[in-house]
Amino acid sequence: MKSHTYSIFSAFTALCLLTGCAELEQPPGAASTGTQPELELFGAEVRMTRGEKLLFTIHAPHISRFEPQQLMIFDGGIKVDFYDSEGKHNAIMTSDKGIVKESANRLDAKGNVIVKSDSGLVLLADSLYYVQDQDRVMSDGFVTVITESDSLSGFGFSSAPDLNDWVIFNSSGTTWRKMERSDRKRE
Repeated sequence: MKSHTYSIFSAFTALCLLTGCAELEQPPGAASTGTQPELELFGAEVRMTRGEKLLFTIHAPHISRFEPQQLMIFDGGIKVDFYDSEGKHNAIMTSDKGIVKESANRLDAKGNVIVKSDSGLVLLADSLYYVQDQDRVMSDGFVTVITESDSLSGFGFSSAPDLNDWVIFNSSGTTWRKMERSDRKRE
């Protein structure tokens, strides 16, 4: 009877070990880096500064921090508040996902990017990046800028975060402004 009980116990133990060794699901940020994060935060806010100057804050439902790569991944939709040199709020950006590359002082926003300046301008893009050293938001892809009287689109974009001095490269668009007609004849 002892050997029969021992066989059943051994079989049960082996079965538990085999089923208990299933692959664990990786957190959202781990898949893009190939490693597990050193830190995960849920429903958190991260503030980025230069010296004492607040540059922006990022709010996200899930944040993964990868120390060796100096990388933070923000999942689940993000909201970024930008501030001017005097610490006043000047724009808000939302997107599906964000990545902060600390070594490059760069924030990448990906998926359904919308930037709304406090002055009323709106920028729409698939992806956008902010480079701290230049204090510029930029995109290499398709963008649309909407003002009170214009809607301009194109490929390539550069601006201060408050959208005050923006440039669209390879642009086209529509205006609702009254255009003055020149009586000058073409030669």
